Amino acid sequence: MLSLQHPLMPTRRQLALFLGASTLSTLAPANPTAPSTDWQEHTTETPDGPLAYARAGQGPLLVLLPGGPGGSGWALRHWSASLTDHFTVVVLDNIGRGRSERLADPRRYTLARDVEDLERLRQHLGQERLCVYGHSYGGLLAQAWGAAHPQRVRGLILGNTLHGARAWQEQLERCKAQVRFQHPAVWAQWQADRARGLRSDRDAFDTLLSPCLDTLYWHNPEHAGRKPPVGPPPSPQPERDRLNRTVYLAMLGDDPEWEVGGTLAGVEMLPQLPRIQAPALVLSGRADRICPPSAAQEIASVLPQAQCHVFEGSGHRPFVEEPEAWALRVAGFGRSLD
Repeated sequence: MLSLQHPLMPTRRQLALFLGASTLSTLAPANPTAPSTDWQEHTTETPDGPLAYARAGQGPLLVLLPGGPGGSGWALRHWSASLTDHFTVVVLDNIGRGRSERLADPRRYTLARDVEDLERLRQHLGQERLCVYGHSYGGLLAQAWGAAHPQRVRGLILGNTLHGARAWQEQLERCKAQVRFQHPAVWAQWQADRARGLRSDRDAFDTLLSPCLDTLYWHNPEHAGRKPPVGPPPSPQPERDRLNRTVYLAMLGDDPEWEVGGTLAGVEMLPQLPRIQAPALVLSGRADRICPPSAAQEIASVLPQAQCHVFEGSGHRPFVEEPEAWALRVAGFGRSLD
């Protein structure tokens, strides 16, 4: 129901209001007290064109994967600034997102295609193994890459994520129930629209549902429907950094808030995760109704070397609601790796 978009990268439904922001939340005024980091932008060539990433910090390499599907890494640069004292942080824009090339054929936007991007980035960076942090949809990508290339995994951090189409559909059902029971008039309008053959791939649907569902992302209800106190600076390329709807619909189908379709249909990672022998940290927020602690526990239970941590004062974005505790937890895991 709700996209697993990176925080403050606008989701489809939030066009009226990633995973916590308005349509142009990437253009929100910067808070002068917000952390500042000098990011260097780079690209590496692929058969489909440039693959973009940003780099900052010092220390062991940590690759961050944004949510979506379809989100850029612009806001993730801001929220990860506190990690650059501990890591050389690399934030990836998969093909079709952010500063990277777009594909002519949307059917080629697949999880497997995103895995190829991440593995190509590893080779480009000259790293034998990677520590990868995937948030939301990015966590699904991190799982898929780790299962496909287990010998290349130094460590995995899976933040507020799901493990495949089944869990994603369960998310949709939770969101439908929220609308049905808490907003009956909106539910009636939604059903009337469906009876007319209208699907959830349109702007009007975003406007209808946004006020009903934004609370599902947050522990602090004051964050629902508006930006948190400290947000990322304005994007110099807003058209590139907002959620790419073409990617979103290609991967989730033409009725993405009702039923998982598109190229993610049938994707299930749990059976493949035991291949990953490297240490893993699985994170959730107690109030995250999008990717709940139960999903985190399912993931951790099948990873051979996993620890699971739930942030008690967070929803879908612990780096926003509990930034100090989040940074300490991530840095501690990074220091524990061989």
